[in-house]
Amino acid sequence: MNITFLIGNGFDINLGLSTTYSNFINYYKTLDCSTEILKKFRSHIRDNEELWKNAEIALGKYTSDFDEGKGMDFSKCHQNFCENLVEYLREEQKRFAYQKHGDKIIDTFVSLNQLTAPFPTEEKNILASLYKKFQNEAITFNFICFNYTSTLDACLSTVKSKPSALGQHKYGNSILNHSIGKISHVHGTLDKDMIFAVNDETQIAKPEIFNFEDGDIDKNFLIKQKANISYLENTDTLTNQILQNSTIIYIYGMSLGETDKLWWERINNWLRASTDRHLIIYDFNMPPKGVYSLPYQKAERKKKNEILAYSSFDKSTKTLLYQRIHITGENIFKGIAGIAEPVEKHIDTIEATIDEEKRKAV
Repeated sequence: MNITFLIGNGFDINLGLSTTYSNFINYYKTLDCSTEILKKFRSHIRDNEELWKNAEIALGKYTSDFDEGKGMDFSKCHQNFCENLVEYLREEQKRFAYQKHGDKIIDTFVSLNQLTAPFPTEEKNILASLYKKFQNEAITFNFICFNYTSTLDACLSTVKSKPSALGQHKYGNSILNHSIGKISHVHGTLDKDMIFAVNDETQIAKPEIFNFEDGDIDKNFLIKQKANISYLENTDTLTNQILQNSTIIYIYGMSLGETDKLWWERINNWLRASTDRHLIIYDFNMPPKGVYSLPYQKAERKKKNEILAYSSFDKSTKTLLYQRIHITGENIFKGIAGIAEPVEKHIDTIEATIDEEKRKAV
């Protein structure tokens, strides 16, 4: 049975890294500018910081500041933003000293075998019956990562170093070992094929700025799926195959935003295609259940409706799918929460390394 996790920036934030767009904007707006185009761009960001908390949507809207045919100037802003984002995230990523936390990482990922634990009895029984139906198959955990960082890769590599970590179950006379399967960075990494873009052309405020020779290339680079295709790595197709072969999909650390609309539409269609498919969504904003669970139940309904809103299904179909969507506020990766080095300690480590290099050079 394939269980696939869609992993968003909430994973890095959970580790203790400052990887939100707001964190980056605070850094980016202070950088020196070499051209008038970039000065204007930084000024726009400083004047619209609330908008740039969702930087991909903001980027699409920023096209309205350019005249028709001036898309090359826009692309210079796009490129500069991406290049500096990479450098910023590389520094943040260094704060995750995963080698020091191997046991904690492994113990945390063992909890992937307890996906049903947070749910009330009826939901738990529904999911348990699903596991039972596929008990003749080993459990494989796949990951579709929407982050540019390699923090998830480092965790998975640590887990793979102990093959028995994810456990096993018995079926007849066979012992079936659970394992880590595939990982796909659907938007690229800090080293290769980075995609920072909108979902589709409707999110580009002024597409006519790309009315110039080869402007189609610039415009396609601003649309996620087309940018993915342009890299010729078949990433989008291969990633979608991972999704389509899944029995359970678990969304972690992602807002259900418009810039990833393609994936929410795919998940709705995936869910409808088989009654054996279930979707789990982690929402860290879920209120506590406590003794009065009305706020929790309302938040649960709101989140289910939020994902279903990306479909064009009729009401009766949505009602059926509703039963196979499960919402949890229980952080399955809480065991590695906050394990990144504090900024101050990270700076001390860098300075100590520089001092050591200087000493060796003498």
